[in-house]
Amino acid sequence: MVRNPVLINRTLFLLSLLGFAMAIYVLQSFLRQSSIVCLTNGCEIVRKSPYSYPFGIPVPAFGLVGYFFLALLAFLRTTSKKQWIKKAMLGISIFGICFVTWFTYMELFVIKGICTWCAISAVNMYIIFILILKSYKNA
Repeated sequence: MVRNPVLINRTLFLLSLLGFAMAIYVLQSFLRQSSIVCLTNGCEIVRKSPYSYPFGIPVPAFGLVGYFFLALLAFLRTTSKKQWIKKAMLGISIFGICFVTWFTYMELFVIKGICTWCAISAVNMYIIFILILKSYKNA
């Protein structure tokens, strides 16, 4: 596992940008009601499910906002050592893993379809969370 705090932060920034890019791609398909390139038909099953719109908001919009703020905060950490930045990143990542855990449960047991993009995003969010915890440990 990564031990260097600068390398951890750069990795957090890149993973956040990756998540942001994935969220843009999936969100545009939600907004256009168009098919998503996917390894299975699970993405379409999930996209068309009413559970993909909690509070009337497409699921990828939550990812877009979360990943944007994680990337922004990771960037800010390169120039500032303020503790609120680290705490905000931890808070966002905790919300993120709660959200992806809930949504993965919904995919598996309610929607009965697995979206490849959602699964990749869930793994990405868990890695981000672990790296943020690691950065706390190294501080």
